[in-house]
Amino acid sequence: MSRWESPIAKLGHVATHTTDLDESIWFFRDVLGLKLTEREDGVAYFRGLRDWEHHTLAVIDSGQTGVDHIAFRTKTPEAVDDLAESFEANGDDVTYVEAGEETGQGEAIRVEKFGHPFEFYYDVEKPPAPEGERSRLKNRVYSEASGNRIAPRRIDHAHVQDSVSPAHADWLQDDLGFQLNEKYLTDDDETWGWWFSVTPLPHDFAIHRLEAGAEPMFDHLSYHLDSLNDLWEAGKVLAEHGIEPDAWPGKHAITSADYLYVTDPASGLCIEFFAGPGYLNFEPDWDPIEWHESEIGGETSHQFIGEGPGWDGLAYPDE
Repeated sequence: MSRWESPIAKLGHVATHTTDLDESIWFFRDVLGLKLTEREDGVAYFRGLRDWEHHTLAVIDSGQTGVDHIAFRTKTPEAVDDLAESFEANGDDVTYVEAGEETGQGEAIRVEKFGHPFEFYYDVEKPPAPEGERSRLKNRVYSEASGNRIAPRRIDHAHVQDSVSPAHADWLQDDLGFQLNEKYLTDDDETWGWWFSVTPLPHDFAIHRLEAGAEPMFDHLSYHLDSLNDLWEAGKVLAEHGIEPDAWPGKHAITSADYLYVTDPASGLCIEFFAGPGYLNFEPDWDPIEWHESEIGGETSHQFIGEGPGWDGLAYPDE
């Protein structure tokens, strides 16, 4: 299956837990500049200035940390049912989510694959920005005048880690139609990283490999900024708040984008600001780019410029 035939339209959102919702709201809204769409029943819903959907990040006040689910929007309503049927035929336990159970979203399904909690949905609300924050440009949601100096534009990608990455990668390609754009190989030709897309972005979802037997973890959620200068502005805002980035500034060799990473202390969720966007890929016959350790460095630091963040990851919470 190719990405043109994939039932998946894009990465929709990530939902994560926090030990202190007020602290996380301060971090994501007041420091990073995400827009708080709504706060309801102990959950805060955020989106970027150019995100159309109700939320691209949900933060759950549960007293623990860890990602609750990674959500993809399908191309059609029927694709949700088709995926549920396919998962159940393969013996997977599928959880059905009623419309409205997640604020702003219609019916959905959830399934755990390779230790990662995935959600698939189609129906979603697309509320306008509040009066006084709307852009005069009808093809944008929020006015630039309503954002802080960071003003994340839109959700970009998610990155996870596990010890069963080859099987996980095969599932993304064969069952969901993700396109492999780039991969990283060690000098002994062991594939360590995979960067996948269903859109023209260099990646919507990525996996990096852990040692055999290691527990699967969530690595980071990324939001797009327009330029390298935006990363410097983000760094200045973080410095004013006394917050040290996890890694910055730098340029990825893989995906060719500039970056800054920073972690919310209350939720443990790492956010990458991904500026560029690196490149856009419209090719129907793309051959995956292979990067080798001898070309760009080791498994945990393979940058074109600068040092990457640590790869500690965020453990998924217990049920």
